[in-house]
Amino acid sequence: MPSGVHDSAFIVNAFRAREVHASADRFAPLWVSEETRQWADQYAEKVGSTEVLVHALRHRFFLERLTQFIETVPDGVFINIGAGFTNYPYLIPAGVPCCEIDTEENLQFKTQKLAEFELNSDLPVRTVKFIAMDDLNDLALIAKLEPVLKEWINNRPSFVLFEGVFFYLEAKTISRLLDILASLQHSGDIIASTSFRPEECYKPMFQRLVDYCGTDYKMRGFTPTTVPTIFYRQQPHYSLVAHENYYRLGKEYGLEEQLSNPEEVLEEDCYILERR
Repeated sequence: MPSGVHDSAFIVNAFRAREVHASADRFAPLWVSEETRQWADQYAEKVGSTEVLVHALRHRFFLERLTQFIETVPDGVFINIGAGFTNYPYLIPAGVPCCEIDTEENLQFKTQKLAEFELNSDLPVRTVKFIAMDDLNDLALIAKLEPVLKEWINNRPSFVLFEGVFFYLEAKTISRLLDILASLQHSGDIIASTSFRPEECYKPMFQRLVDYCGTDYKMRGFTPTTVPTIFYRQQPHYSLVAHENYYRLGKEYGLEEQLSNPEEVLEEDCYILERR
């Protein structure tokens, strides 16, 4: 059983590895062990089997958007907040400055494994800036993060990703993070995110996910955060330029038949905000 929510990184990676044709993450299998494969199986059994595919679909969507950004803005940088064991720096061209923010425990494990993978030529060599942050809901820690990001971004165009993160963050934290990024980004820069709309709460599958967080992730008393689409539309410094759900993504990639029952699909929608 996972030891905490940080282990969700292993489970989500196992989903991407299981559906590589959908996720386009050819390096995901590197991170899968027999134990994490069992965790992923248990998650899918307890929450819902479609979770495997939808996590792969959202990764494919963000990878394509990030690739488009880098092609359009060659001097752009990439920041992944709550990166887990994603492989974005290795799936985009060399030379793109990348920064990943995650828990100290995940980053210690990740840097050790990356060194092994690169030594064995399993991954191309990349230079990634890692920033440890154990509690993104701690506003005092976020305040300390702001100057670090400001120095690293250094006025360069940026693409910032929150993939599967807002569910665990308090609403005030999300708003504060967007305010900080608005002060660091310039016109044309991007924030990409996923979040559940409030109406998803009424699905039994959503409650199964919350229950899973409480038991398997040891998050007793956990209250998830949902975000209405209007929150994105009313951002004072950003325009909502893309909003995708899993049904449209499944259709785009020819996988919609696996998502035929709406009650058995958790819609954690994908959003792209562009700095005005």
